[in-house]
Amino acid sequence: IKKKNCFFTGNPIREDIANGNRMTAGKTFNLIADKKTLFVFGGSQGSKALNQCTSGMIEQLDNIQVLWQTGKHNFDKYKQFESETVRIVPFIDDMRSAYALTDLTFSRAGALTIAELTACGLPSILVPLPSAAADHQTHNAQSMTDTGAAELILEAELDPRLTANKISSLINNENVLNEMAYKSKSLGKPDATKVIVDYILKKVNA
Repeated sequence: IKKKNCFFTGNPIREDIANGNRMTAGKTFNLIADKKTLFVFGGSQGSKALNQCTSGMIEQLDNIQVLWQTGKHNFDKYKQFESETVRIVPFIDDMRSAYALTDLTFSRAGALTIAELTACGLPSILVPLPSAAADHQTHNAQSMTDTGAAELILEAELDPRLTANKISSLINNENVLNEMAYKSKSLGKPDATKVIVDYILKKVNA
């Protein structure tokens, strides 16, 4: 079936998601605002695979501070890893501040996550959820990787030592990190909500 007037709007996200302040974010999470920061999160429920990998590599991340959202049901299991440079929380409502503090993310590759990362222009290491419908998270991650905005690691290939090495090599290479950030930002559709609403109103009032 040939469809007319189709266009890509992007995924609706919170309007102010990319407007966080890094200095304020540092105070919010009790971390140093100008220190290289890795943000680990696996969606609102957390990710068992990402949590396990992070717990195995956390001591290898020298000179990097970590903001780690475990998910509410996993917090008690991993809160022991909290330190001066590792902040562990069950859930983050203020994602705007979390993103503002972040230099590199380690996360799943859901549509909303990708929409927010690109709106904020954040480099990422993406681990697709293998059980996602039609393997869509792998496709999401691959599209980010193909443009140079992200690195992709399959869940079956997660290894704490290798992942720590990859994180360290990326986050400590300013040129590579900046290039990934630029590529990520170029994919963003921060005005998706407005585009969708304007299109609906145009059709309604036609």
